Amino acid sequence: MSAYTPTAPAGTAWSTLAALGPSMALMAPLEPLLAASDIGGVSAHLQAGLASVGYAQVSGLAVMTSLAISNVELASFSAFWRGLTPDRFMADGGAYRLRRYGAFELHRPGGLHALEHAPYEQSRDVNPLNGGVQREFDPLEPGFARHAVLEKLLLRLADVYDALEGQRVHWNIRLHPYRIRADLSEPGLPTPEGLHRDGVDYIATLMVQRHNVEGGETLVTDESHFPLWRKTLLDPMEILVANDHRTRHSVTAVVARNPLQTAYRDVLVVAFTRV
Repeated sequence: MSAYTPTAPAGTAWSTLAALGPSMALMAPLEPLLAASDIGGVSAHLQAGLASVGYAQVSGLAVMTSLAISNVELASFSAFWRGLTPDRFMADGGAYRLRRYGAFELHRPGGLHALEHAPYEQSRDVNPLNGGVQREFDPLEPGFARHAVLEKLLLRLADVYDALEGQRVHWNIRLHPYRIRADLSEPGLPTPEGLHRDGVDYIATLMVQRHNVEGGETLVTDESHFPLWRKTLLDPMEILVANDHRTRHSVTAVVARNPLQTAYRDVLVVAFTRV
């Protein structure tokens, strides 16, 4: 399959759509026009979207097929979200976020190399809510860090980003598995800092699972906060990738569909930065 290029309605330029305002511009998002069996098309689609508009999304079924991930592997991978631990650094006082944190380096030829566990820090310019402090999160569980699904995902993303850069790049890769809970006491906020960038080169959000929640709509904008794309990630392994220099993103709150039952949204955020 050839690289997919987003198209506006006949005779309408993207610049014209932008002038018409957010509601019109959002009529022409970059969508994953991929058959589930189109293995080569997934990488081409991600590259095309990132190169042209700064973001791209692919369905969970296409990702699973492309990476040869079985339902058994997916169940094993998603089980690690049950072992996430409370985020003790929420400046808003919220108790709705569970997480862990870890980092790798990738410099090919060679494979993924796990870095020694260390605190995570962002500047306040990037994260005005929780930035400016060293945050100590529990490390990734060893089984998660070595999981076949994770390795397949990281190597495929590296291939896509290398192709965009036109060379093999030495990457720092930061992993943020999150569980956002919602209950009677408070909604869950996937991005409590609001519309933001992460201060990296490329950012990916992988949907792992949703249970008993509503909401969680993702918004992607350009650097001027002009809306480009809006969608709720729903399916396991559905992925959104973005050039963090060219875009900003946020996610609306999640609430429990049945407030008397456990409710959560599980995602993996993967940040790639040139070393």
